[in-house]
Amino acid sequence: MKALRIFGTILVCLLVACLVYLYLWSLVFGARFDDLSAAAEARSRQPHYIIDADTANEVDDLFAIVGALARDNRYHYDRPLLVGLTAAQFHTSPLAGSTTALESQRINEQLLKLMYATVPSFPGSDQPLRSATEAQPSPASQFIVAEARKASPEQKLTVFILGSCTNLASAILSDSSIVPNVHARYLGFWYDPATGVYDKKEFNTGNDPAALNLLLNTKGLEFTVMTATSSQALQMTREQLDNKLPADSPVTQYLQKRWDTYDRWWTEADPGKKQWTMWDVASLEAWFNPQLATLENRPAPAENLQRDINVYTAIDSGQMLEQWFMVVDSSLRATAKAIQ
Repeated sequence: MKALRIFGTILVCLLVACLVYLYLWSLVFGARFDDLSAAAEARSRQPHYIIDADTANEVDDLFAIVGALARDNRYHYDRPLLVGLTAAQFHTSPLAGSTTALESQRINEQLLKLMYATVPSFPGSDQPLRSATEAQPSPASQFIVAEARKASPEQKLTVFILGSCTNLASAILSDSSIVPNVHARYLGFWYDPATGVYDKKEFNTGNDPAALNLLLNTKGLEFTVMTATSSQALQMTREQLDNKLPADSPVTQYLQKRWDTYDRWWTEADPGKKQWTMWDVASLEAWFNPQLATLENRPAPAENLQRDINVYTAIDSGQMLEQWFMVVDSSLRATAKAIQ
């Protein structure tokens, strides 16, 4: 009998221990699973975007990409997620070779390495559209299609076009079902807010006018434009670049070298390269900081599909520049501290 009582006591103790363990497990891991579930739900609502840039043309693309990468944090689900960089062609430049998209791709990869970023990158087509019905397939256009298929009309994939429109136009020609899932944000053409007149005699537009018109004529495609007229107000000086970013950062040095070595073929003004127009930075900063830009619903160009598009008619260039420097400086310093 004594042995039975001892055995019974042990069983009761084991049962109590199991109940306590299960209770504690539910408190710790149940909360953890709740957190994971909440994180998954937040991640599903996280805006996804692609930057499609002619990075090897001019200087401002590099600054726009660095600004985006400085903000990119895979674990902050309330922030936009940069899902990829794609490289665009710029064949009309007098400095252009035959593989301009690959030239842009190489710089994109260098920036990703310098910024310790794990964002995938893909080269686009080196040629513009041959017609409004024939795509120029490339790894970039295929990637855009793949990402757009994951999106939805409620949670669209945003594609920032900082150069020619070839890659997104090719993606749409390859699979038109992605149109409702895409928001095209274009940097290009001139616009007079007072008269509502558009002027497409502009560099980005000229590198693939058929592709731009295809986007403007695509019914159901959300289209926003940061015009050259508005973005030209964003001027950065070399003094600001030298003084507002860590001098010993490889990223700062890379941007300085690009600033110094790129030849301005379109103007002889400012031979000392004391300042640069940051067109592409304006396009992204207006999205990151919507309070710093005026976005209006305006009729599309008269020669295109008659619908309304979104047009940035003004920007707060001073505050935009301050925001860019603050974010990039903080990111570069944090990275330097982390790798020490």
